[in-house]
Amino acid sequence: MVLCNVNSSKLKPLLFLSLCGLLASCAQQPTTTAERPVVSTEQDLPATIVEDATALYQKARDYQGEARQIHLLRAARAALEQQQYPLALAITHTLANSEYYLVRQRNILLLLQAYLANNELERASVLLENTSLDTLPEADLSEYLWHGGQFYARQQRSLAASRWLLQLDQQQQSTDNYPELWDLLWQQLTALTQSNLATLRTNATNRNLAWLNLAELSRVNIGQQDALQQALADWHQRYPFMPGPDALPQALQQLTTLTPYQPRRIGVLLPLSGNFRAHAKALQYGLISAASEQEIAPQLIFIDSQQSPEQITAALKQQLVDFVIGPLLRDQVDLISQQQDWPWPTLFLNSRDPGQPKRDNHFFYALSLEDEAAQMAELFQQKNYQRPVVISARNNISQRMQQHFASQWQAMDHPTPELYQFSAKAELEAIVSSLLETDSSQNRIRSISSLVSGNTKLEAEPHSRLDIDAIYLLADPVQTRLFKPYVDVSVNQTAPRLPVYASSRSFSASLDRNEQRDLNGLTFTEMPWMLGEQSSVQLREQYQQLFTDQDEILQRMYAMGHDAYQLIARLKQQQHLPALVYSGLTGQLSLDNDGSVVRRLSWASYRNNRLIAVQEP
Repeated sequence: MVLCNVNSSKLKPLLFLSLCGLLASCAQQPTTTAERPVVSTEQDLPATIVEDATALYQKARDYQGEARQIHLLRAARAALEQQQYPLALAITHTLANSEYYLVRQRNILLLLQAYLANNELERASVLLENTSLDTLPEADLSEYLWHGGQFYARQQRSLAASRWLLQLDQQQQSTDNYPELWDLLWQQLTALTQSNLATLRTNATNRNLAWLNLAELSRVNIGQQDALQQALADWHQRYPFMPGPDALPQALQQLTTLTPYQPRRIGVLLPLSGNFRAHAKALQYGLISAASEQEIAPQLIFIDSQQSPEQITAALKQQLVDFVIGPLLRDQVDLISQQQDWPWPTLFLNSRDPGQPKRDNHFFYALSLEDEAAQMAELFQQKNYQRPVVISARNNISQRMQQHFASQWQAMDHPTPELYQFSAKAELEAIVSSLLETDSSQNRIRSISSLVSGNTKLEAEPHSRLDIDAIYLLADPVQTRLFKPYVDVSVNQTAPRLPVYASSRSFSASLDRNEQRDLNGLTFTEMPWMLGEQSSVQLREQYQQLFTDQDEILQRMYAMGHDAYQLIARLKQQQHLPALVYSGLTGQLSLDNDGSVVRRLSWASYRNNRLIAVQEP
């Protein structure tokens, strides 16, 4: 048996020097002796490896058939324990194609571990997605679930991670073998949207439902300590088989002890006069809407931010304010956030100046488009794309997003992506033709046609580039509807589909079915509020009754105001527990070390002439 069936070109240089001698010796006919027994496939692999992995690998040549492969499994396990990862990968990759079912079965876990140890993430993902858990030996199932859950958690695929970790918890029902299990499971559950939690309820066991209900009650009662304590007591009574108070995830235990901000009078600084008064009104309505959901709500005191800092400070003191939301405008945020004697904890409605020192009671919440670009870079990394292209409209916002994507992509150890900008339709079409090299292909066809006799019909079609992984388009809805069909017709029909992604700037809720047809296959990021996700349906109905003709920019401002109010009771908890996520109208909101709110948006895609939510693109 020759262990040389390693398909990845990246592995060949790595393995050549260390393995070529071993492969040559293992390729020889085995020496069989009467004294050496054939190993039965029913014999368990030893729990403790004492021999060197290379020595075990060499010994395998003394066997043949299934016995040899059982010894190779032992060598692979030893190689993993002894961190001889290339050897482990070479063995397990080959044994994946074994003619013996039990060998293939026992190899699955070792193969996954070898992929992960060698950073073969794409192969690990394929293995996890295509392997039925029923095919695993029962003794390997827990370890396989643990590695799968950790893998999806690192990939920030919280829904998949939660599924795997819930299955592992159902099996183990303790943390004896996996001490970090409940903490990691809780971290993933808190990152889910309401619709994700609802998805997990389908066919859930009673123990799974207990975890999901715990995630729900902690979300509903965060910032209300008495209500949270009572809800936890009720939960323990309902699910006595679940972890006791002292065994709950550490983040949840800390949540019960942190005293949240509980303001009685909130000062809201908005540009109630001037060019941005419409934005201010939309934010104001969002804040009032969120406050109206509480039985006992703090008083909201709206103050025009188009005054001097001294006038604003005097107004806040006169109104006995104990928390501030705003201002909204960039220059006003900079002025107020830099005041050394500013006494109020404040949630600013714009981004933080990175040049200013961090202050404990200052928080910054912006509908940052850079968050979308960073999220797209993470997705491309997860999908193992190597050659993405970013095409941007020639305006400040789109080009800022393009540059942020490029910097994030380079920070992930990738080369600078191809970057293009356009201003007009003709320029956009020229970029697509040049990018996909269909113009060069057309020129070659014309050149060949000129050499062919006029009586001979030349049948040829232009071919497009095959090395581009994906296109990230940063453009408005009109430009996007021009771009997507042009890409579709420019890609050779026999080539793999070229995925096209976009940002929320490409989305418009007013598109009809014909316009949506032009966008089939486009995937983009967008806030849950604009997509009408299930968790916000009732609020959306109320909103539409009040504001039938509000444009999409103001709809986003309304959602921002609603989330800003909801964040107040959560800020202190999120400051101490970075993994804690609030599922808001504007996205999944967490807090970074600088006090800035980080948004993860929802995914949506146009398929079959309609818009659908996509949980994990």
